Amino acid sequence: MKKHYQKASVLSKTAAMLLAVMLSMSLILPAAGMDAYAVTDSETDTSGKTEQSEPYISDADQIDADSLDSLPSESNSSEAPHPATSISGYKTYYNKCRDEALEIEVDITPAVRRDVQLQRYNSSGKTWDTILTVTLDATEHYAYDAAGMTDEEQNTSSPEEAAETQAEQDADTAAKSADNNTAHMTISVPGEERMKTSSLWRIYVPATDTETEAVSENITILTRNLDDINLSARAACVYRINPDGSGNMLFSKNSYTRVAQASTTKLMTAVLLLESGLIDSSTKISPHAASTPWGSGRLAAGDVYSNKDLLYAMLLPSSNDAATAIAERVGGSEAAFVKMMNAKAKEMGLTRTQFRNPHGLDADGHYTTALELAKLTAYAYRFSDIRDCWATQRKTITSLERKRSWTLWSTNAIFSYVKNFLGGKTGTESNAGCCFTGVYTFGGCTYVTVVLGSGYGFSRWSDTKKLHKYIQDYAATGY
Repeated sequence: MKKHYQKASVLSKTAAMLLAVMLSMSLILPAAGMDAYAVTDSETDTSGKTEQSEPYISDADQIDADSLDSLPSESNSSEAPHPATSISGYKTYYNKCRDEALEIEVDITPAVRRDVQLQRYNSSGKTWDTILTVTLDATEHYAYDAAGMTDEEQNTSSPEEAAETQAEQDADTAAKSADNNTAHMTISVPGEERMKTSSLWRIYVPATDTETEAVSENITILTRNLDDINLSARAACVYRINPDGSGNMLFSKNSYTRVAQASTTKLMTAVLLLESGLIDSSTKISPHAASTPWGSGRLAAGDVYSNKDLLYAMLLPSSNDAATAIAERVGGSEAAFVKMMNAKAKEMGLTRTQFRNPHGLDADGHYTTALELAKLTAYAYRFSDIRDCWATQRKTITSLERKRSWTLWSTNAIFSYVKNFLGGKTGTESNAGCCFTGVYTFGGCTYVTVVLGSGYGFSRWSDTKKLHKYIQDYAATGY
């Protein structure tokens, strides 16, 4: 029994020692980052079979449940869609002399690493031909000559070398934010591409792997002033009326300069009468209207005329009293009507035109430009009643109550000198000089010529004949 007791004691001591060792190892091995119980892929048991290990996750790898939403997932790890490419800041119409530099300013977004093509429409092949290509590299101000190179690249001899130069620029420029990723470009249009012609252009930015393509609106480039014309007029222009109602200026002399317009003012008065719907009614002449300076002398206070007859009186002998009478009839007062005139001018985009009266007598702040008068003339040409007046050289009108009659004579002397003349409006004043705006047809197109501030005598007609000859000489070029 004693021997048995001793053996049990030894076993107990041995077990206690083993237990202590195991406890020590359980504390040491995890601290070392080891798994004491897992078998790795390369370890085998005594039977030679491989056991698959389970993944070990340390305390440092534990993920808080609240933080799961902040981790990227397959649905939100991809980049946000790139913004669409935009082309902005450019004009859709240019009108330049053939020897004048023509530059198109444009903003491209996104800009970095983009090819920008200036294309010209080929009407015979119905294709867009690329005239030059510019490769953008950084969000900076670009100025390009006809070869499509930046100011700093003028010594580059080939597109390949230009591309290498761009590739060597600071890589940080490619990482600029989208807010700053806009290039402002100034592209010079080659002069030989616009000789004696009206050409259609556009700006095209091809798509890349990450950005969409973009195409600008069509840009019309018109070459004008193909010849110098010796005119007495202070300002003049030739303007073509397009079938869609728009127009192109083909010749210009100070056409943006504000000058007095004299009785060409009455075109706006006529337009407002026709748009008022009162053309088929009548008007009683007021004492104020009858006393308008430089009136015809035939409209007496108390006379009643049809508004159509007053329209003829305004546009044929340029009756100032008839213009005042119409203004009072349509606007309620002359002052109210003048406000209507200026509102209409603003509506039509005539930003450099201002009226102070309905007839055109000299007044401070009463002015227009040759180009804007041409646009007003083209607008007035839409009305058949105005076209009928323009085509008339003589007409007799009669007051409705007193039956007073008088004959109206057109002041347009150009009828005898220019073929295909459709009519127009004269104007003469001390400050304005001699003025005329007229409409003609030639080669299937309709044109307006304007002269403002010509000399006295036959000067405005001589100027007009020169402009008409200009149309004949260059209309065949297609511009």
